[in-house]
Amino acid sequence: MLLLVAVAVLTQRFGYTTNVTIPLSYVSDSGQTYSCTYDYRTPDRLPMPAAIAEQMNERDWSGTGQLIYDWAKTHPAEHWTTEEDLPADDPRSTRADASWGLAMDRYVTFPPWLVDGESGAEYELRWEARPGSDCEDGLR
Repeated sequence: MLLLVAVAVLTQRFGYTTNVTIPLSYVSDSGQTYSCTYDYRTPDRLPMPAAIAEQMNERDWSGTGQLIYDWAKTHPAEHWTTEEDLPADDPRSTRADASWGLAMDRYVTFPPWLVDGESGAEYELRWEARPGSDCEDGLR
């Protein structure tokens, strides 16, 4: 019982609500299929407007993973967190992750919104890949 409580505490994001879930997939040049699911969260104090969450959840994301992959492989990141230690073609390099992230920013865009917060109008959106997601791996 204690283990289940610990797992629940470690995996729960206190103070944040998942508003949008986006599934993506693509087929790499080698013919392998990769898939990933991303949860987009906002802080409870700065909620995403329901209309925006509904719009993003109802959007047809099929084909978007392929667009992201195709763009990322032709626009590799110029900087990544392991560039000082590992060459770009090293499987442990984070260049693929950085390239995928840049492409995600290009193809997964939310309508703008602001929420009145403690310091005036504010906005915050975080995203996280679910366990088992492997979309970046097709760029390695």
